[in-house]
Amino acid sequence: MANWSELPADVLKHIIGFLPIQDNHRFSAVCRYWGMVAKERRHSPAQQIPWLAMGELEDTKKRKFYDVLEARHYYLDVPELRGTVLCGSSYGWLFTLDRKLNFRLVNPLTGECYDLPRPPPFNKGHVESEIYLRAEQFMQRYLVIKGILDYDPRTRSDFTALILYGASYTPAFWRVGHTIWTTITGIRGGPDDITFFEGKFYFLGTPCTNSYSEFYTFEVGTEPKATKLELQVPCNGDPNYIIEDLNHNYTMNYLVVFGGKLHLVERFLEMYQRRLTTEFVLHELDLEGNKYSTCQHINGHTIFLGASASVVISPSPFHNCIKDAIYFTDLAPNVFSESYGAEDLGIFHMVEKNITPYYPRDVFHHELAAPIWFTPNP
Repeated sequence: MANWSELPADVLKHIIGFLPIQDNHRFSAVCRYWGMVAKERRHSPAQQIPWLAMGELEDTKKRKFYDVLEARHYYLDVPELRGTVLCGSSYGWLFTLDRKLNFRLVNPLTGECYDLPRPPPFNKGHVESEIYLRAEQFMQRYLVIKGILDYDPRTRSDFTALILYGASYTPAFWRVGHTIWTTITGIRGGPDDITFFEGKFYFLGTPCTNSYSEFYTFEVGTEPKATKLELQVPCNGDPNYIIEDLNHNYTMNYLVVFGGKLHLVERFLEMYQRRLTTEFVLHELDLEGNKYSTCQHINGHTIFLGASASVVISPSPFHNCIKDAIYFTDLAPNVFSESYGAEDLGIFHMVEKNITPYYPRDVFHHELAAPIWFTPNP
């Protein structure tokens, strides 16, 4: 019988390159030798399925994470996450805001942390900051709507963070070495969503009266500004495609990148006695031709959609991951979460056009801990 503990290190490193983080830890526990090989981290990381980053336990203050594929919770004791609102996630980093409005980037698996300047309007010299600080808990919950990064801070030290803040979803950016956030001007209304694609940030503006959203691009430079594109982005009411269920009264739009293309995802919701998602519609955007086309499937991919940066994976290595599907989280924290609760989670099947659950809807989520997607980056 072969002695597995005597396998060459190069072979073991190659094997680790195919393992998600859960199996990586199990690999490390086989024996001391395997554990030493795993800690060297010289292998290319395997594609990771996002977890759901959730609230903290009342007694231990450990943060709860949920592995969708294994249907299993993990509890991490990360001091930097205690009592914080999770405002976004990108490349395995969490944007966190505590009650004193201290803003940080935290990697919960490695303990790495970046202190960010307080979000606007708490930049140095703002005359109304003391007034806003009187409502710290309210501001903690509603101040930052979403945060994303252009690059992983572990691979590039000159990364840029971009956030949407305030009731109007105002965009602002911060770069390493800056002391404040810089508000981005020139965008009509507040963006519905933001993403990073081919070296630029892209903004999806709020729909106009003609049933189209305005589209902008933004490059960080000595004179940063947003530039409006000619592309007309579809939204609810566009006659060029048909929505089977017209019983909607609220829409959210998202920007998603996969297959080397930028896509727009429309999310339709009913908001009567409860707020629940009913359907998604996907469009591929042609930035050069200034046009779009509606898609009926995702070419076998899986989209994880929510308040964090959207994640798209090829599900082939993961037998439990559903193809041509959108895993989505609740829209909270927002103004509706107190009356409706954080219960709108599920899987939308693009072909069948139905929704199935992946997490119980009757589980209470604390108002400061609406679930967001988090991709492990050990």
